[in-house]
Formats: sequence, structure tokens, C-alpha cells
Amino acid sequence: MPRISRRTFVAAPAEVVWSLAGDFAEWHPKLRIYTNGPEASAELVVTIVSKDDEARTLSYSMPEPPFPIKDHRATILVEQAAHEGTSYVTWSAEFTADEADLQELEDSLGDDVFKQALDRLATAAQDSYGAEQVAKAT
Repeated sequence: MPRISRRTFVAAPAEVVWSLAGDFAEWHPKLRIYTNGPEASAELVVTIVSKDDEARTLSYSMPEPPFPIKDHRATILVEQAAHEGTSYVTWSAEFTADEADLQELEDSLGDDVFKQALDRLATAAQDSYGAEQVAKAT
């Protein structure tokens, strides 16, 4: 089963990143959680499969992916980094697809979706953490 994965460093603690990770609307330009039925307005709809606050993992599937894939399951993992106040986020997906589509999927799903969204999540977490630090200092 093919797997695509991207990882990014975040200059904010894992708990700050994790508090944002499950709310796609806050940081992802296209994903929305499927809560209001098929009439929900969103470009991409996801169904949460599992969420583990202790392990900081969130897994979801896309009932109707906009890519030529099937049996999709993606996972977002937030880990504390070695330096205090920093973390890593890994976003990966497993699915079935035609071998001929794998390179295009690596580019479109890996770079155009995961990388861009991870950058937005990192920025949102860093902004939130920075504002929190400023508030504590005043």
C-alpha cells in the first residue's frame, strides 16, 4: 500500500500544536470535518476515524477523495521536539492507487496538500504560542 508523508518543525510546544491540529478550519485551506451531513459546505470532507489526545494522533479518511485513490486513511502526529517549546508534526496517508499515478500523487497530495497545510498549521501554532508568551510577559 503506497504511503505519502511530510514532516515539519514547529517553534511551539506540542500541546499548542495539538490544540489546533484537530480543527482543520483553523489552519487548512480546504478540509472540513464531516459533521453536518452530505449537504455540508466544504471543498474536501473528512471523517475522523480516531483521535488520541495522549499520543497526539488524529486519523481520518476521505469518503470521496479528489485524487485517484481508494481506501484512504491519513494520520497527523504531533511530537515534542528535543528543545523546549518546539515540536514536529508528521502527516501521512496510506491508500491504494494505480502505480502510474504514484508520482503525481506524491507531488499533489504530498506537496500541494500536506506541505502547504503543515506550513499553515506551524504558522498558526507559532502565532498562538507567541501571543500567549507576550500575554504572560505583560
